[in-house]
Amino acid sequence: MATRAVIQRLGSQSTYRYGVDSYDSTKLGLGNLIYQQSGSGEAGYAGPVPTTVARPMEQTTTIASQFPWAMQWQNNAAGELDWIFLADLSTAAATRRINAYTFNRRSAVWNWQGFVTVTFPTATAYTIRGFRMAYDLEITGTVSVSGTAVSGTSTLFSTNKVCVGNRIGFGSTDPTQITTWYEISAIGSDTSITLTTTAGTIAGGTAYVIEDLRCIMATTNATATNGGLYVVKGLNFNAFSNVGGTVPAATTVDNIRACYWLADASTVTNTVSFGLAVSTRTSPTSHMVYVLDTLANPVVFKYNIRAALTLTAGKDTANGIQYKTGSGGVITGAPTQLNNGRMATTNHGPYSGQEALYFTTASRVYAALTSNITSGSTTWLSSGYVMTEVPPGGVNTFAASGAMGSIEFAAAIDKFIIATGATQRNYVTQFRTDAGQLDRIWGVNTFQLDLSNADATSTPIASQTGGAYSIWSEGGLCYVATMGTTSSTNRLYALPLSADWEYASITDSRLVLPAISTPEVSKFTQFFTQEVQVVGGATGKNLGLNTEPYRMYYRTAGITDDSGSWTLLDSTGTASIDGSTSIQLMIEFRTIGTLGLPARICATGVIYEDLGTDSHYQPSVTQSSAASKYFAWRFSTAFGGTVPTMRIRLYNAVTGGLLLDDTTTSSASGTWTKSTNDGSSYGAYDTSDKANETTYIRYTPTTLGDNIKVRALLTQN
Repeated sequence: MATRAVIQRLGSQSTYRYGVDSYDSTKLGLGNLIYQQSGSGEAGYAGPVPTTVARPMEQTTTIASQFPWAMQWQNNAAGELDWIFLADLSTAAATRRINAYTFNRRSAVWNWQGFVTVTFPTATAYTIRGFRMAYDLEITGTVSVSGTAVSGTSTLFSTNKVCVGNRIGFGSTDPTQITTWYEISAIGSDTSITLTTTAGTIAGGTAYVIEDLRCIMATTNATATNGGLYVVKGLNFNAFSNVGGTVPAATTVDNIRACYWLADASTVTNTVSFGLAVSTRTSPTSHMVYVLDTLANPVVFKYNIRAALTLTAGKDTANGIQYKTGSGGVITGAPTQLNNGRMATTNHGPYSGQEALYFTTASRVYAALTSNITSGSTTWLSSGYVMTEVPPGGVNTFAASGAMGSIEFAAAIDKFIIATGATQRNYVTQFRTDAGQLDRIWGVNTFQLDLSNADATSTPIASQTGGAYSIWSEGGLCYVATMGTTSSTNRLYALPLSADWEYASITDSRLVLPAISTPEVSKFTQFFTQEVQVVGGATGKNLGLNTEPYRMYYRTAGITDDSGSWTLLDSTGTASIDGSTSIQLMIEFRTIGTLGLPARICATGVIYEDLGTDSHYQPSVTQSSAASKYFAWRFSTAFGGTVPTMRIRLYNAVTGGLLLDDTTTSSASGTWTKSTNDGSSYGAYDTSDKANETTYIRYTPTTLGDNIKVRALLTQN
């Protein structure tokens, strides 16, 4: 027996998307939110999407940004690209800017798309209290094109509320397949639109796609009655640029690029918004938004942002507003006005499978069924449920923050993400009503600034330096904005929270290694990894940071078709696993932790004993006998202690069939003996270490057929 090792270097492996592409046991499987950095040494690794940062206050136009909203614009074999939009955090003003970025999940690269400046119907000072975007596709029917004229067949441009300013692409209903976009300059009817630039000639029956992008803002105002809900229509991603696109105030025309005021009354009463929540769109003419208002005894305003508006000076008071509830009752703790509120349909808790509105106060999370939020209702809140802030481990382990702020629902893991104040930890948790502990705690204020001109050996890490977090979770990634207004305090991070090992079984956030071929293995004894132990700090400035832990699994069956179950290894990697012709490893990662810096695995491997005779023994032809049917070995190398249990396997050397399998501790098929005098005499076997150069052991089978060519294999058990 010889000890062998096989190592796999992950930076050079061919990959596929585990759980998305066809499974391939010969390649490195990158699960959801798992990333490969090609290279050698520490520059080549695999692990969760690394923590990365965008810096809104360091772009060519500086915009303090808050309240991220993200969507997965592309998620297919060709790529994974997210759009991220943020609201203006700057001092209240008559205009507000919307900032836009992209994040490439496969390269972990941010790109600043730019911004648009929004002018409101009244020139007074606005503060954004709630922010969302809405993105919908219009693909009904087919089209033909002649220059700037688009003619539809069975299209519903007007009926389905397509807006001037949206962009259209031809040849596919999938926006990621479009190479050239055109902006819509006019909508004539359900079957006629006009483009701002010519698209040439396109034959009839061509598929198309229109992206309907809108911004939804709940605001307060220096003139209180100018606050309320505003909707920006007619946006498209190309309208965002580093010099700034413009959005005028609406006047009397609906469904063009403009900012519309959906007022609840002629004299607005929606004046103290502290957040909003958006239901799923039910039709092109129905998409409901719920605005939370009044801090002590909250009320809810319900609006339809796809209603046909009747406008006077950009203001609609008749069609957008659906109704207003009564006061829901006194709440415990004051709610923040930081993008509070989230509509969610959970798979747990008292409202499992039902749409409900969730919002936070400083010390509570409230939940109310959407179906109970009705016109004039004073019981919409009291008929719901409430969760109390109890940190993991209880208040004697971590003090309750008393500063819970915005709340987000991570559908990928069926958990809520709750941001607290600038000096407290944050939570990932189920919604519970039994006053029990919240599930997970994460994040810490490290006071690291993460400026672009910071020391090159530092590594970005989400830190609450600069203010509380505002958050959005999309496709498992959590986008986190720190709510400061300077370059050192306003940052935007992408964190792979849903890749945490606690949720990997439902998110497929796993790193699945290629199968290792081991045709001559007797026993697997050790598994190992090589990881980047400290990220950054290479110049000796001690700025490096330790990564979060990870854990490893193995399987020896069901490898080729991904049907085999996984067995968890302990942290030492030590094992004693019977040999198999192949073995496969899989790694899960901790991403919800104090620093949240995911591990980076450079290599993995396995150590095993092969099917040769154990290296402590040498086969002895002299002491063996074919006629008497016994097999002997000279004890050539000392173990340095008690001899472990030894195992003998006799094979038919012609057919390869196993004849018997026996051990020194459970000798059911034969007898073990031992000699310390060069084989002159044999006595009972014992586990004493090598005595001299004339120590032998011998095994005699109880029965063994005649005229068989036998291969005898002696190994450790």
